[in-house]
Amino acid sequence: MSTVVENKDTNGAAPLTTTSGSSSSDQAENAKAEGQLKEVQLKQLYEQSTQYNHWRYTQAALDNLRNKVNQEAIACIKQNIGEERLSVDGLPKDLSFLKVEEELALLGFYERKIVQIFQHWKLPSHTTATAIVYMKRFYLENTVMDYHPKDVMMTCMFLARKTENVLMNIEDFTKALKALPSAILNLEFLVCKNLRFHFTVHHPYRPCLGFFYDMQAVTDNMERLQRVYEAALKLIDTSLHTDLCFLYQPSQIALAALRIACQDESYDFESTTQKYNQTLLPILESIENVLKTDPRCVEVDRSVVQEIDRRLKTCKDPAKNPESLM
Repeated sequence: MSTVVENKDTNGAAPLTTTSGSSSSDQAENAKAEGQLKEVQLKQLYEQSTQYNHWRYTQAALDNLRNKVNQEAIACIKQNIGEERLSVDGLPKDLSFLKVEEELALLGFYERKIVQIFQHWKLPSHTTATAIVYMKRFYLENTVMDYHPKDVMMTCMFLARKTENVLMNIEDFTKALKALPSAILNLEFLVCKNLRFHFTVHHPYRPCLGFFYDMQAVTDNMERLQRVYEAALKLIDTSLHTDLCFLYQPSQIALAALRIACQDESYDFESTTQKYNQTLLPILESIENVLKTDPRCVEVDRSVVQEIDRRLKTCKDPAKNPESLM
């Protein structure tokens, strides 16, 4: 939460004033009441969002949730496959179920497919980001062994276009992707339900632009600052493939991206962002560590994805497979 400094509202409100005839106790009470009012006014809009209140996790909580969902899915699939074997001969007996890390690798592949398709359609970055976040949220409660990411990907893309007001009717959308409308319609409500009907997503792009404007006021090298900003946007694009959207606020991710970009461009980050930097430094360093070390920041080898997908075909949940006899 923002703090009020020297009796001045950083949103531009007038400073506190007192009546000359008021007693010191009255002035103190007025100041206290005014300060409390300002504290409410200065509460960030992001802190009132569903993203802040329902989609924040620690890394440990994320890991535990994914492991739990993965193990529960495997137990359910084993039971369902056992039942299917009673009615069908020739089913594979030795199954190799996917680990959480393999699921994430496969999801990373389809996240990059979203980027490629939306770039081809020349859609804004925040639309791409919304589709990716939708898919990430969906797979916090489901596994790729339940629902194949290709179908979920298309559904998330379609929903993101509607959310971000870049509409396309479903016939044209599926025709462009060489798919059937039913592939999306069959999953649309399920995906919305797993998103808890929270469709608005806040991304680091807007705060990054705000920081860029702030830095312009104190720079003497606009050309270099422009390069810093463009590099920061690319880092934000990369961050979409990590868990950062669940761990930190968009403004923190934006500032960390700018900090890395400044280092790469030998630009003085500390002096131009002094008012943000002091208390946030440990957070920025944590974000930077993720951006520099998370393996998902690098595109997974296609042969690895093909092997995961091959195994996935043998361990899909029959109860959720339309081709199954269950």
